[in-house]
Amino acid sequence: MRRVALAVVLAGCAIGEAAPAGPPASTEVPRSRRVLQLGVHEGVPWPFINAPIDGPLPPAPVPDQPPPAAATKAGARVLALIDDIRARMVDSKYQAATSVRVKDGIYHWDCSGMAAWILRRTAPIAQQALGSSRPVARDFVAAIERAPVGRSRGGWQRIASIAEVMPGDVFAWRRPRGLPSKNTGHVGFVVDRPLPVPEIPGAWAVTIVDSTSSSHQNDTRWNDVDGGFGTGTLVFLTDADGRATSYGWAGTRSEWYIVTPIVFGRVSR
Repeated sequence: MRRVALAVVLAGCAIGEAAPAGPPASTEVPRSRRVLQLGVHEGVPWPFINAPIDGPLPPAPVPDQPPPAAATKAGARVLALIDDIRARMVDSKYQAATSVRVKDGIYHWDCSGMAAWILRRTAPIAQQALGSSRPVARDFVAAIERAPVGRSRGGWQRIASIAEVMPGDVFAWRRPRGLPSKNTGHVGFVVDRPLPVPEIPGAWAVTIVDSTSSSHQNDTRWNDVDGGFGTGTLVFLTDADGRATSYGWAGTRSEWYIVTPIVFGRVSR
């Protein structure tokens, strides 16, 4: 097997944000035979796996129709506020402290600060269920995990399968054990229906809005040194039940994926 050294940039709000294409791809050794040379943290190797595809990485799938409407009125308010931010934004920056001046078009925040700010104005019951006036990513994960499937409770409904995710829904994950980062995870909003990636087994491409210092695939922040609010594409690998088990930060161009459960929640009020 071919060993590939893995260099990872742990920056921004996400866990394991990496260079867009990952380590240099070998033209001789298929990914299924590569062994990543991982660091060790908290007594375990970094939780990385190779992209489950040999050969060229595919482009992101292109939707053949406009995004569908949100599944709830609260989700529709989330999308409307996201559109308003896009229209007003003059400057955005990734930073831990939330500083927003709507009239001036200033939106400075990290991923959880952005998500909390948006939910406070569109789904206040869901925001209160986070249990903190300044929630972090793991608080969003916990709230979604507590929510039932098929109905809403406390402003949240958990979405069991990625195929059922709709625009306006929330995605979140915890920092997995073994990943050297001070962040607790990542959180953002889905803005288009997930699309399967036929070339990558179990993969779904999802267009999302988040705040980060490192861009995704097809990202509006590709040349922005300060990061902040923007739109991009993530890819999630799923199991047979449609549960997301790992993420590719660079979308379909991800050479590797970080293993951690990703949850999806739908806000109702």
